[in-house]
Amino acid sequence: MGFRHLSSIFAVTVAVAGPTLVAPRPAAAAVSVPFQDPAGSMPLGSGGLVTRIGAVQTPVPGVTYRKYTQGNASSRWSVALNLPQNLGMLTRNSQVASNHQAALRSLGIETTVATYDPPLPADLGYRAPADVTTFHGLHLAETFPDRASAEAELAALTRIAVNGEFISGAVQHQAFRQEESTGPWEVRVIVVEPDAAVTVGGAHGPDLSNADTVRAIARHAGAFAAINGSEFDIKSVHNKDFNGFDGDPLGVYVQNNNLLSEAVNGRTALLLDGAAGAPRITELTTTTTVTAADGAQWQIDGIHRKPGKILNCGGVGGDLRPDGTPGDGAWRFEACTDPDEVVVFRPEWGSTTPAGPAGSVDVVVDGNWVARQLRSPAGGPIPAGTRVLQGIGAGADWLRAHTVIGGRFQPGTQILDPQGQRVSGPNFTAITGGPALVRNGEVWINGGANGWRTSEGYQSPVYFTDRHPRTLVGLTAAGQILLVVVDGRRPGVSIGATIPESAAVMRWLGAVDAMMLGVGGDSTLTINDTLYNRPTDDWGDEAAIERRVGNAIVLTRK
Repeated sequence: MGFRHLSSIFAVTVAVAGPTLVAPRPAAAAVSVPFQDPAGSMPLGSGGLVTRIGAVQTPVPGVTYRKYTQGNASSRWSVALNLPQNLGMLTRNSQVASNHQAALRSLGIETTVATYDPPLPADLGYRAPADVTTFHGLHLAETFPDRASAEAELAALTRIAVNGEFISGAVQHQAFRQEESTGPWEVRVIVVEPDAAVTVGGAHGPDLSNADTVRAIARHAGAFAAINGSEFDIKSVHNKDFNGFDGDPLGVYVQNNNLLSEAVNGRTALLLDGAAGAPRITELTTTTTVTAADGAQWQIDGIHRKPGKILNCGGVGGDLRPDGTPGDGAWRFEACTDPDEVVVFRPEWGSTTPAGPAGSVDVVVDGNWVARQLRSPAGGPIPAGTRVLQGIGAGADWLRAHTVIGGRFQPGTQILDPQGQRVSGPNFTAITGGPALVRNGEVWINGGANGWRTSEGYQSPVYFTDRHPRTLVGLTAAGQILLVVVDGRRPGVSIGATIPESAAVMRWLGAVDAMMLGVGGDSTLTINDTLYNRPTDDWGDEAAIERRVGNAIVLTRK
């Protein structure tokens, strides 16, 4: 919080350990070898399943699309039961699960205990005790052929009390949280050859503050193909920390060397057209400062987001987690707070800045960062060609004290990799995601750096054991870019993938570096304004639901 000092703002790096010393990123081979379909079956499900490969399409020379399918439906619908005393569906205490199972059996209700013991993230160098990583849950022993039958059984159970508490739970498909499955799976892949006459970049809709569908973003960018990009501040009943702007990317977003969203420091990102030339997948930090005309300096807290609340944490300048501890690392399921911030808005955000609380300030600067207007409380137009510095708390006080109308601010931004090297360039693009899935040719999942951890610092079991639609990106040794969507939540068609399954698929496809982008209903792939997959919000949905997202990775003709 408060004032930032010069010594703390020009050497901000985060060291993220990899499985080996960091090797050079993939580069195009001297003689380009077109992508070849992998041998054997996808590493999904039990042995003996056969992979079927759809007809290869070539939207433009050097870009191909194919669909891999595998497996068959064998899972049914189940009822997962909540544990007593508001413990939810999972407990680390096996005795709690056993005791509740016995209490249910005394009423003639038979259940099975499911145990989830996920591996720890590769970037945490310790093994926690089993009682902190292993989780247990209860399911009805009986399974059901369809969702309606399972919901009817759960409705009947909710009229029964166990030790003074009425039974509650949720209907789930077995493939959702089942270690072994026969699928089926649909995996769609766009391959961009290194010599393709296309640009792979990032794009968003007309206003960064508002989400839009992948198809609409592709149209806006003049792109012939696109997949969803980074996660964003989704407007959903599941996002209790929604900040009011569903286009806000959660983490670094750079478009044509313009920083449009600050990093959630240490999270993994896809880098395109950077200082190193070839595409990369690595972890990034960002630092932006402004120096006022009188020499005073402030470290900018955010780019294009409402000040005060930092979804996923990982920011700068005194951010605090809900438990009061520093929020300098990524915490995917939390929002940090900071009452003393300065956030920058450009016209890409939209026409107006967010309305601020009493005492907040907007400082409008022109294209040369010369201060033209100070208004309070914050909230008002972003004139064409200007930027707005919005401050709350001590940030507002700093702007009032050091803004001189007609005086010039001096901005400075650094985007750094784990080795402290600058990564930007004239056409640099970066889109955050995470976790990493493959690093230097080996499965390597850095869930810790990307915030997929419990409040105690250990990995949440759902991170590894839940199957969802996934959007993935990979880089091959030959320089190809792989844009991959795994459809999910569709029993009998495609059930989705866990994180380890996603990593295995990317390695099977030939990725030497890979990462996850979006997950769930975000996962969308379009070519030539046609939806190629079936985005799905909930298990069993039949109709495709094109979710509005914050940004996308787009392919445009050069």
